[in-house]
Amino acid sequence: MMGQFNTVPSTPRVPFDEEGDNGLVLCDTYLPVEVLIEIFCRADCKTLVNCQLVCKRWRMLMNYVWHKKTEQALGKPFPWNDKMPWSVFYLACTKKPYERNLLKNHSGAEGIIFWTMIYNGGSQWTIEEPPVGAPELPQTELMFKDRQTCFATSFERCTKMQHINLIKEGIHPYILDTYQPPIVVSEWYSCRWDCPAVYRLEVKLMAEDEPLDEFKFQDVLEGEKQNRWLQVSHVFENYGTGLRVIRFEHGGKDRSYWAGHYGSKMAGACVTVKIPENMHS
Repeated sequence: MMGQFNTVPSTPRVPFDEEGDNGLVLCDTYLPVEVLIEIFCRADCKTLVNCQLVCKRWRMLMNYVWHKKTEQALGKPFPWNDKMPWSVFYLACTKKPYERNLLKNHSGAEGIIFWTMIYNGGSQWTIEEPPVGAPELPQTELMFKDRQTCFATSFERCTKMQHINLIKEGIHPYILDTYQPPIVVSEWYSCRWDCPAVYRLEVKLMAEDEPLDEFKFQDVLEGEKQNRWLQVSHVFENYGTGLRVIRFEHGGKDRSYWAGHYGSKMAGACVTVKIPENMHS
């Protein structure tokens, strides 16, 4: 025969009172909302994730806290609306993906690592430090202050590419689909003084395996365009929903078919996602 258990009635659930002080009293001390927010903004991101689980009031405050903390981390205004997931701000704070170069090894200082070869013809790709037969890279660019390195091509087609997974870099799908922030792509290119060359750039914005938008550029470097550094730049805007990956592909060759590395040179490959602006109704 089963024994009988005495049960203690549970405490009835009390509806949350927004006018009450629940969540505002810590160690018998009342803290105004403004003070509590300042305390939260000084906490690290991992602590904030735990804090938003404590009570309903703290959870209600968290989107504002995350937004303020994001603007502090980025040093610039960041959009906000009441439908934005808190994880948008968490990624922005922890990975700081906006307005920085998302391409890795932009000028070959680390060899060919992070790049995938498509064509490696002639005498193949090489790294030059400093550039051979061409001026030094523009000192106005901070990325060239410490290292004067560049990629150089040969007498047959040389092409390589790099994929940027925007989600892994910290750009939340909500931002990509709702705000479609501007994406700036650019690169410096040149060739030797004694041999004309061809430079090519192709950048695709990808939704899964389908392209949303693309930018193609080709320049024949001869005459006045030889022995100088030129820059190509493009801004993607209003590209539609679904963007997740950017494919950056560049390359070139020389026009005289000389053995060695007399083809186009390139450095400072850059892909930057701008901080989105608030939408206006």
